Amino acid sequence: MQQSKSRPIPLLIGAGLMFVCIAAQSGFAQTPPAATSTPPAVAPVPYTGTGAPPSGIQLPPAGTEVPPATPPLTEAELKKIDDLIAQQGKDVAITPIITDILGLTKDNQTLTCRAFAAVGEGNEVHQIYLLPDGKGYLAAHFYKDKLDVYSVDKAFNLIAALEGVRGQVPAPTTFADAQYGYHFEQAWWAKYADTH
Repeated sequence: MQQSKSRPIPLLIGAGLMFVCIAAQSGFAQTPPAATSTPPAVAPVPYTGTGAPPSGIQLPPAGTEVPPATPPLTEAELKKIDDLIAQQGKDVAITPIITDILGLTKDNQTLTCRAFAAVGEGNEVHQIYLLPDGKGYLAAHFYKDKLDVYSVDKAFNLIAALEGVRGQVPAPTTFADAQYGYHFEQAWWAKYADTH
């Protein structure tokens, strides 16, 4: 009895159809669906840690480890960052939803400024935007499918922050969470300014 050599082909076609059906049920997209809620347009209020926190500020659970304070950027590091933005940066328009959440604009206004980007480890991207009218900077960190944006003053002190996941509307973070993430972003920019 002679066997046909074409028998594996129907098996492969069947397996392929099963894969397509299963993938279609769970969705082909690798990113989660967009959020349906609209984030508040009010920027988070910084919490200094004294007295009761302001309304809307969530404190981390008791026992949550807080990173050590990052030393402020030196005058030389701030000058280096300003020089990088001026010499190698590009004029860009920041997505209005980001500036609205951080309290820099209202009603979907576009904010244009100069920005510099650098690639970090593992294809991470760090961007620094010099805000107009001496309002400070935005420091953005893109990693995996996530985004953290920190609004800081001219001395690089944290004012507010937001976070987002690709395919979803970004949202403001608690000030405690923002401080934790910003510790690493500030240290990254200090190291970058010192080594470039």
